[in-house]
Amino acid sequence: MEKIKIMKKINLLAVISLLLTAIIWGLSYSAQADAMKSMPPLFFVFLRYLIGGLILLPVFFFTKKTPDKKLFTGGAACGICLAGGEILQQFGLLYTTAGKAGFLTALYVIMIPVIGIFIRKKSNWKIWTASLLSVAGTFLLCSDGSMNNFGNTGDFLMLLCALFFAFQFIAIAKFAPLSDALQLAAVQFFTVAVISGSAVLIAGENCSWQSIVSTVRPLLFCGVIAIGCACTVQVAAQKYVHPATASIILSTASVFAVLWGWLLRNEYYSPANLIGCAMIFAAVVLVQLPAAQSRKQTQSA
Repeated sequence: MEKIKIMKKINLLAVISLLLTAIIWGLSYSAQADAMKSMPPLFFVFLRYLIGGLILLPVFFFTKKTPDKKLFTGGAACGICLAGGEILQQFGLLYTTAGKAGFLTALYVIMIPVIGIFIRKKSNWKIWTASLLSVAGTFLLCSDGSMNNFGNTGDFLMLLCALFFAFQFIAIAKFAPLSDALQLAAVQFFTVAVISGSAVLIAGENCSWQSIVSTVRPLLFCGVIAIGCACTVQVAAQKYVHPATASIILSTASVFAVLWGWLLRNEYYSPANLIGCAMIFAAVVLVQLPAAQSRKQTQSA
């Protein structure tokens, strides 16, 4: 009984940690929008993940756990999936609208339980229902009058982007329990930095020192806080949460992006957008109901 109580407390802490991560990611959207005014997109991806990796570099020197093959294999797998999603998203935005991009990217939420069928990591009916509710909420949240004519190149790239993000969640769920969370996160970030850096060279993006100086505040926020801290928390928390549940909780980042946009940038949102926010939060509540019921049973016992 005592062990069950401890595991419930750990699960609750993991859920709270993922919500805090979503809050930070929501704020990072505004920081990214500011950064794009003075820095090319792929170069920004490269620098923020490089900074995130450097923040965690000391863990390799001040930890008792010796890095092994599983760590580098797992970190590289997570990093490849994350880099694929980030890069495809940047290129997809060149050919499709922001509204469709936001919705199509969010389809990773429903892709995770679908993929789980084939890898023997099945989801219960609450996760399926919450996933569909989250996707429907995202559709309303992203509705900006530009959701017509699906099927162009950008839409296809966004679907691939969502698939990469789905596999990243599943990869973290597989490798996080086998390695030190901080070390795994560091390898993942450096992998993204190497891949996105290569993409910068292939795309021929140029960035002056003046551009970097002009972007230093959003760059540091995204690199240190959103990547170095929040993404690391995601890796650690996913040791104790089903990947589909984690994706639903983290989908609230779009809701917090709306909140931060309203507070910091005076952005306007329609009633449909706000209903979408409510649906996403409802999905998070729904997926946590079994844990809440279990806590009540424990207290009554």
